[in-house]
Amino acid sequence: MDFSSLRNGLVPAETVPPHPWDGFLTGPENDLAHASVLALARGDGPGLSPLVLHGPAGVGKSRLLAGLVSERLLRHPESAVAHMEAEAFAAACAEAAGQAGGWGELRSRFRGLDLFVLEDLHALERAPLALTELTHTLDALDEAGASVAVSARVGPGQWSGWPARLVNRLVGGLAVRVDPPGLASRRRYLLDRARSRGINLLAEAVDSLAEAADGYRTLDGWLSKLALESRVERKPVDGRLVTPLLDGDATDPALTIDQIARAIAAKFGVSLRDLRSSTRRKTVTESRHLAMHLARTLTSLSFQAIGAYFGGRDSATVRHACKAAAARIAADPALASATAALARRWSQGEVGEPSSA
Repeated sequence: MDFSSLRNGLVPAETVPPHPWDGFLTGPENDLAHASVLALARGDGPGLSPLVLHGPAGVGKSRLLAGLVSERLLRHPESAVAHMEAEAFAAACAEAAGQAGGWGELRSRFRGLDLFVLEDLHALERAPLALTELTHTLDALDEAGASVAVSARVGPGQWSGWPARLVNRLVGGLAVRVDPPGLASRRRYLLDRARSRGINLLAEAVDSLAEAADGYRTLDGWLSKLALESRVERKPVDGRLVTPLLDGDATDPALTIDQIARAIAAKFGVSLRDLRSSTRRKTVTESRHLAMHLARTLTSLSFQAIGAYFGGRDSATVRHACKAAAARIAADPALASATAALARRWSQGEVGEPSSA
């Protein structure tokens, strides 16, 4: 059974950010959620746990929970902590059910935690086995005085058909809604992220992007594209660069991860089978990282969905791949130009495989 997503207080120091909230912006949309996460990280469990962060995709729930884990391990490095997506918990339960002694192993790991963080709780709607096990797990953690934090798209009052005991356990803590960022927050986010990426955004570009965006994830995608364009153009980002991006954004949802992977395979002379395999040859690995990065920035897919396409890799692996690809693009003008050309073709609705020349 794979428990690679569990952190047991034995995490190497270099994997825990020295400042968990670097680059994190607070505003009226997430102030209460941020304060609640900090309190839970300090160990103020009573009245807070279970902490349920709910709201639409792209509002920063995952960032808040990642900060919670890092903050808790910095404050209490001896803590036993698990941070995983609900689908992974469901898969672990299904695997436990099919193995002799599987339930005992799973329960010894999850029920002895100090902090259990579970993302995208709504993914358990079609996993009754996992829902039942989660109910008993939360009972055991509450009895032991442990803390729990989960994220979901909607608040507890909108969960229909769930075990009443599980719902009662979850509503016994604090439910906090995280709203999409308002215009002022979107502007601040754009300026902060553009500065960190070395993108020179002119005021007209900031206004256009902030007014058109529906959330942080959309802004991240646009900034990734603009980073490529500005590197090729070698000019500040103005309305001329932003307008085609916004006009062409309506075509992006039609772009699939399979189309991205096939285009990258053709462009860099590797096979699609190798891209999705476990091979670690450098040429394949670098192409795979680039495909993951583009899938994350040009589609609405989660890290977990991208990892599932590329051979069942976990979210942490995909995050690492995206960071590695972004670093290579920033350091290699030729790669930046090639990647920008691909993104430009896709934004114009051209989804065929490019020549590898």
